[in-house]
Amino acid sequence: MNDLNTLSKILMVALVITFACALGGAFIPGTVGQWSGTACIIILIAAPVLRVTWLVVDWTRARDVKFALLGCALLVVLATSGAIALLR
Repeated sequence: MNDLNTLSKILMVALVITFACALGGAFIPGTVGQWSGTACIIILIAAPVLRVTWLVVDWTRARDVKFALLGCALLVVLATSGAIALLR
């Protein structure tokens, strides 16, 4: 039920990939550098969302309703702010 070791490994891989993409975005000219920088930003946004989603699922399985509801509220705020940013 408490599978946080897998989550930490996933986030560690995301950290290494983000660092590589950031270096590529900083030092590779042209379209490849732009795509690398864009991938870096996407991973920087997606990693915390993945972590909160993973924890909400873990808290729901553990029947920890208060934390699960707070995590869901945070995900709703993130989704709402993303939708507002895309619409503006």
